Amino acid sequence: MTRPHEDLERHTFVDHRPGGVPVSFAPGSWCAIDIVHTKAERVGAGISAYETLIEKARTASLGVRVAAVLRSVNDRRVIVLVGIEGHEAFGHLRSAWDDHHLVAERRDVAESSALALYRVATNSGDASIDPATKDAYAFARAARGAQLTNALARGALVFESDGDESSIIIYRFGHAEGLDGETMMAVRPVRTFG
Repeated sequence: MTRPHEDLERHTFVDHRPGGVPVSFAPGSWCAIDIVHTKAERVGAGISAYETLIEKARTASLGVRVAAVLRSVNDRRVIVLVGIEGHEAFGHLRSAWDDHHLVAERRDVAESSALALYRVATNSGDASIDPATKDAYAFARAARGAQLTNALARGALVFESDGDESSIIIYRFGHAEGLDGETMMAVRPVRTFG
């Protein structure tokens, strides 16, 4: 059993209710993206852990501008988007979110994680991430320069990796039918931080 003062030292007060304001990522801005694979029964814990980590990063002056937490509709992924100032801020964030710190803080809910630095290449249409919308979102990974358009999308947000030749695309659709497939997974915004 932990002692009360230990819990207070580790706890950051976070409102874990879904919601938040619509957030946007401007072309040319930097973004840390973490794709977390988790067991379906642990997805809620994963979302809560990353909400707390984002709040800690915001209060620790790690250069966090905006952030969004998304969950896959199959409850096997938590996707975290954190708008940051650049390479130095990413280094601080990666250090704060490394496995050693997550285990020490009991926030290690992931089967695997892929934190990487991306730059927003472009956004089109309504590419904002809004937890209150009835629109559907889809998350896709592709090779840089691949066909990135979808005629049914209301908006798209394209991130290019700083470390390799890959891209991440977040599409916004009016309807969710047919979003899951080989190259695209349906996701829902859970929480945003503006």
